[in-house]
Amino acid sequence: MSLVVDSIVKKFERFPALNGVSLTAPQGAFLALVGPSGSGKTTLLRILGGLEFPDSGSVHFADLNWLDVPARDRRAGFVFQQYALFKHMTVEKNIAFGLTVRAKKLRPPKEEIARRVEELLALVQLEGYNKRYPSQLSGGQKQRVALARALAIEPRMLLLDEPFGALDAKVRKELRGWLRAIHERMGITTVFVTHDQEEAFALADLVAVMNAGKIEQYGTPQDVRRAPKTPFVADFIEVQAGI
Repeated sequence: MSLVVDSIVKKFERFPALNGVSLTAPQGAFLALVGPSGSGKTTLLRILGGLEFPDSGSVHFADLNWLDVPARDRRAGFVFQQYALFKHMTVEKNIAFGLTVRAKKLRPPKEEIARRVEELLALVQLEGYNKRYPSQLSGGQKQRVALARALAIEPRMLLLDEPFGALDAKVRKELRGWLRAIHERMGITTVFVTHDQEEAFALADLVAVMNAGKIEQYGTPQDVRRAPKTPFVADFIEVQAGI
């Protein structure tokens, strides 16, 4: 059930967004992709979610050839920087959306959907917010609703693209520990994109430092910090730390 990414290449016209990316992560790992803008982080995330397709290479996950599985069947839960909540829907309807739009034969009964929404509201600490609309929520609350919506479909993989990027520093720090606690409770393989190495190191089991479409270093946060393997990684860590 491990995630195995092997020699992924992706070009946009003549620009090499990914150039031979490979990594392996065990089932249930929290993996962070960190690096500057344009390093290929989001492109790799979108390939895992079925929103992009590589020019070559392979991905295996959950005992499946992942690239052969249509996006709608991957059960990948997405959380984006800008929340992507439906403004005209209440919190409960936003969370239930991925279940209610399923084909009738795959759609859970209304009672089951309602129970699932209540469980997720408790999980993300928003009990009693069912009938509120996104305009009545703070930024941190909106991101909690977005995560609950992603979890509602019982994802096999959770994909987070700069999920705290629109939040202020205090809220970001509060949500880090909350997200890590939810990850440990749910045990879902999670891939987290960020340009902030402190955020990556605080949350992840494994960190891939990316640059110009390649992985410069891959390992535990402790190993990457203790022994940078390339000048880019050493410089990236120093610059981000303000050294």
